[in-house]
Amino acid sequence: MEKVRTLGIPFAPGVNELERAGLTAIPSKVVKPPRIAEYKSHFECRVEWTKQWFDTRLMVVGRVVVASVNKDCIDAEGRVLLNKLRPAHYCGQAYSGDNKHRFVASYEVMDVDTVYDGPEAKGEDPRVKAKS
Repeated sequence: MEKVRTLGIPFAPGVNELERAGLTAIPSKVVKPPRIAEYKSHFECRVEWTKQWFDTRLMVVGRVVVASVNKDCIDAEGRVLLNKLRPAHYCGQAYSGDNKHRFVASYEVMDVDTVYDGPEAKGEDPRVKAKS
């Protein structure tokens, strides 16, 4: 989960966040951005719309165009085996109110740090220009 958490850090444009997190890109089936080899399931989406909130929050709404899951995570009828897939949903710092980064999993709640310790992980956002 620490690698997943790293993907939410606001890196400067052009920085390969997958490399910073130590994750492996694999080709997607439909869209241009890659899937991630270490993940057991994938949702490939096309952007429907975006909305900028404040200086640092960007909401992106997409339409799923294809979904895939590793064969060992589904049963003979094609149903997802949650005990093997173990999905999680991110509830970030702005939402938890206690300055922690939280993931809400289908099987437990956990606090998760990041594997990256650069300036962006310490709260410095390169997308926001310093105000003089």
